[in-house]
Amino acid sequence: MRLCLAAITLAAFPLLALDPANARAEYDHLQKWQFAVATPLTAPVTITRDTATWTLISGSVRLIEPLADGTVTGLMFEGQGTFRMTMPDKYELAQLRRFARRPQLEALEQTFTQLVLRTSDGSVARLFGAATLPYSTDSIATKRHEAWLVETFEDPDARIIAALLNPGAEQFIADMHTPDFDWLRYDYDSSRAEEIAVMRADARGAEVWGSFDRADERIAGGRPSPGAFRVALEHIDVKADLTNLSHAVGLSRQRGLEGKYVVEETFVGVGDVTHVLTLGLIPTAKKLEAFDASGAPLTIFRDAIGKRSVHIDNKLHDDELFVILSQPLKRGEKQRVRFQYELETANYAPGRSWYPTLPEGFEQKHTARLELTVRRKNELRAMGRMESKREDGGNETSVWIVDRPARMITFSTATRFEEVTVSPGGIPPVTAFGPDYQFSNTAKLRNVAADVANSMQYFQNLLGSPVASEQFYVTSIAAGHGQAFDGFLHMTEWTFHSESSGASELFRAHEVAHAWWGHKVGWKTYRDQWISEAFAEYCAMMFVHDVVKGGDRHFDEMLRSYEGIVKGNLLAGGFSKFNRPWLVERNPADRARLGPIGHGYRAATVEIPTGYLIQTYFKGPLVLHMLRSLMKMRLGSDDAFVRTLRDFIAEYEGKSASTEDFRRILERTVSSDFGWFFDSWIYRAEIPSYTWKYSVQPEESQYAVTIDLQRRDVADDFVAVIPVRIEMDGGKTAVVFISNKQNRQTVTYKVPAKPKNVVFAPDSSLLAYVKRN
Repeated sequence: MRLCLAAITLAAFPLLALDPANARAEYDHLQKWQFAVATPLTAPVTITRDTATWTLISGSVRLIEPLADGTVTGLMFEGQGTFRMTMPDKYELAQLRRFARRPQLEALEQTFTQLVLRTSDGSVARLFGAATLPYSTDSIATKRHEAWLVETFEDPDARIIAALLNPGAEQFIADMHTPDFDWLRYDYDSSRAEEIAVMRADARGAEVWGSFDRADERIAGGRPSPGAFRVALEHIDVKADLTNLSHAVGLSRQRGLEGKYVVEETFVGVGDVTHVLTLGLIPTAKKLEAFDASGAPLTIFRDAIGKRSVHIDNKLHDDELFVILSQPLKRGEKQRVRFQYELETANYAPGRSWYPTLPEGFEQKHTARLELTVRRKNELRAMGRMESKREDGGNETSVWIVDRPARMITFSTATRFEEVTVSPGGIPPVTAFGPDYQFSNTAKLRNVAADVANSMQYFQNLLGSPVASEQFYVTSIAAGHGQAFDGFLHMTEWTFHSESSGASELFRAHEVAHAWWGHKVGWKTYRDQWISEAFAEYCAMMFVHDVVKGGDRHFDEMLRSYEGIVKGNLLAGGFSKFNRPWLVERNPADRARLGPIGHGYRAATVEIPTGYLIQTYFKGPLVLHMLRSLMKMRLGSDDAFVRTLRDFIAEYEGKSASTEDFRRILERTVSSDFGWFFDSWIYRAEIPSYTWKYSVQPEESQYAVTIDLQRRDVADDFVAVIPVRIEMDGGKTAVVFISNKQNRQTVTYKVPAKPKNVVFAPDSSLLAYVKRN
């Protein structure tokens, strides 16, 4: 049979329903990726979704084998087709230009010769009718499905089944083979806060070239708004047997934990009806099972990703799992789901990935009860308050209660343990806990605890907001990083082992600062996560400057090192203890593809997978320093900057804040528009280059200082305010400000005494490549 279709424009169709009892069979059926006999097109077919349009001009179509009720969820096209998509958000367009390496691009336009389409919206059958038997595998479609699983850990079949079960949910995935970008994917997922994404992935990793809301949720300028959730996680009740220890890990040779977990979670319905829970869990968790409140087993979809590629650890599973509920979860109702699994970790519970959570639900707080059993020689500390402890032979079980809702829950263990508590006034007692494996261990634990206490006191005074916790644990983990929880810190064992003046205090203070940035004030979306990390880092830098011996020297060294990391200049950081040479990317073309601070994790590229770290942890503090410098030079003190931080915390304590919320607090403080600043430094990724010179001309009783400026490497509408310090005879100084909006600019300022020197952007007050003629 030949398809005789006129041109058709397709929007979303009403969603189809699926019987939850048949979900496993339907999923297994889809996983075969069987397609019908190819049917030639006799007329073009047009598919339109939002700002994207596909036209199948000529070629053939193979429809995927339908579900039991006849629902067709996909097709494979080969032939000639075109794709066009516009970006409704100017910042997303700029991101697309960077990633595509096409600075003048106005829309994403590509031809394609192959298209693999998967959808839950019923459109395939409406467009192409019934399939032509028999069914067989298609090598191209099979490779694309494998690529989705292996390259991006996305299971399209599970997503399709979940969308068919959850009323109002929708999935639409179109993978196109293009001449310029190889395989390019359009991805619509109604469960995401930002439903629409355009991405490119290969064996090196994935890049999201564009992301935005569906049309009815966009705000001014196409900007996304925070998404809504179907369900909320209210409480976790954990019973973990941690008595089986694995091999020794880390500097301290701590025994890893081969844990057996039983986690009962309470979910609350937020949307109208939910049949399928979509949750995240660390990929190394194994033997996962789920049960409802009556003990009946629940169906889970979770692909064994590691078995699909020799390039991936065989232990890895999909980090996303789908749980089919035995009864629908309605708005305002609660359901309990019990999970059982095994998980091997180091001597701590990593982040919030060790128990099932909502993938984009970091800001959803929940309470917890932890009943944790360890060997008696393996002491344990956890968040919350210890309710009880009992011994049973060679084991010890402790119960911990977290009754104040938190964003994530954790614990830490140590063999041959030791702990030291310091109790300065005005803050909670601080206890450093870790393994006793080194000479002068007690003194080193006390030093870490003292640094934590000192920075905590400093932040309380700086930010005008007391620590919320009644106690504070600082625990040594067999890893190279730190992470902050409510009243509980993980810190790399290295910071308990050695000291480096300035760097040790900075690392510890950064984690302490998260008690304010990240926990008191959260972030609304991934785009706003810099509020946690960059603010914590810059406040830690302020602590080092103000408290640590030689702090002003350390502070300047940090700024130079961070600027070198951002600019790709290895020599700028040199051998500084604040430098991170493994993050320095010297190739300017690759650096130019990095996304802005305001795109969160999406700033990373396949060439620079650490792009998020570079932009958030290093460029972010430099941008805050620029902002502080402008305010201080204009107003003569730090008061306005500090007041902005304090007001921000006071207004958003216990809430989630956005970048625009911070901007509003700032503008209220200084009674001035700072939109240009956020546009240039948060929502854009360019770093300007300036060439400048100055001349001095006597003029009656004054002197005229003329500055000639040339700018490049940024868009025409880029705006920067550049401080210039004029140093005059008699020890006098004046600071003037160039409002730079042009590529060529000449400005003249009058000063009362003869200038001896002119300093362009003093004290690291501008992130730019600067050269004086």
